[in-house]
Amino acid sequence: MARDIFRTPLAEARWAHLIDPRHQLDRSKPKAWTCDLLLPNNNEKAQSFLLAMEDQFIALHGSRKRRAEKGFPWKPDKEKPSELTVVRFKVPQFQRRDGSLSEGPRIVDAKKQPWDGAAIGNGSKVIIAFDIYSWDGENGCGMTFQPRAVQVVEFVPYEQVDPTDGFEEVDG
Repeated sequence: MARDIFRTPLAEARWAHLIDPRHQLDRSKPKAWTCDLLLPNNNEKAQSFLLAMEDQFIALHGSRKRRAEKGFPWKPDKEKPSELTVVRFKVPQFQRRDGSLSEGPRIVDAKKQPWDGAAIGNGSKVIIAFDIYSWDGENGCGMTFQPRAVQVVEFVPYEQVDPTDGFEEVDG
């Protein structure tokens, strides 16, 4: 169930795919607009945000319900777990009654002007307004953060990386 609109503190984006939806790992699920934000563990605003989200989880589910393994949209960063927390925002694309597809979250620039459509790259600084949806499943309960609007405060262009970079040509 949707609750109040929440906002993240200014955070660095990683894996931002908010312009065009992309396939999820499970291809049977609809495409989704996603964005992973990196929150520094030593940042007071970031820690306050995570504590508020923990409180929101308890308000939605109580403190005694079993939490699903993937019930929280945040987790320690794989590369720097003591320094960063990754927070995932995701909203699935859906078909409207008129047959058109949903357009995803509204995106604006630092001056709150409509975004020009450029792909948002890793390292961009953004603020996300989002809704929280709670869910219950056979493996426990959890919540999902669905982005409503994104403000790109500092833009870094998205770069398509060649997966073979770093390999040398080998004669066979």
